[in-house]
Amino acid sequence: MQYRIIYILFLLFLSISCRKSDEPDDSLIIKAGFACGWGAGEDTLEISGSGIKYNYYVPRESSQPVIDETRNITDSEWREIKEAVDLNAFLELNYNTCNICVDGCDEWIFIQNNETSHRISYDKGLQIETIKELQDLISRLKAEFH
Repeated sequence: MQYRIIYILFLLFLSISCRKSDEPDDSLIIKAGFACGWGAGEDTLEISGSGIKYNYYVPRESSQPVIDETRNITDSEWREIKEAVDLNAFLELNYNTCNICVDGCDEWIFIQNNETSHRISYDKGLQIETIKELQDLISRLKAEFH
C-alpha cells in the first residue's frame, strides 16, 4: 500500500512538472536597427511578446524622434517571429563592422532569450543567408512605420 501511494505521488509530480505553461513566451527579445555617422540617422525596432516599438531620429537635427510608435502584436505574428529566429545559427554569426566609426552606416541585430544574448553589426543592406528570413521580417515590420 505504501509503495502504491509513493507511485501515485510520483506520477502526480511528473504530470505537474511536465505541463506546458499557457503563458506567452516573453523571454525572447529582438532589437534591430541601423546607425549612420555624422548624426545622419538611426533607428531601432524592438520586438517582444508584448509588442513592437519603433523609433527613428536624426541626431544632428534633433534629439526628439521623428517616429516613435508602439503597437500590439498578435499571437500568430509572435509565432511567425519566433519561427523566423534560428537562435543557434544566430549565435554562430561573428559580424562586427564599425562603418559608423568612419562616418558610414551599420545595421545591427541583438537577440536575447533568457540568459543568452548575442549582437551582430554588418554593412547596411548586407543579406546574411543564415538569417535572411529574420532580416526580411525586420524589414517588413520597419516598413509599417514609414
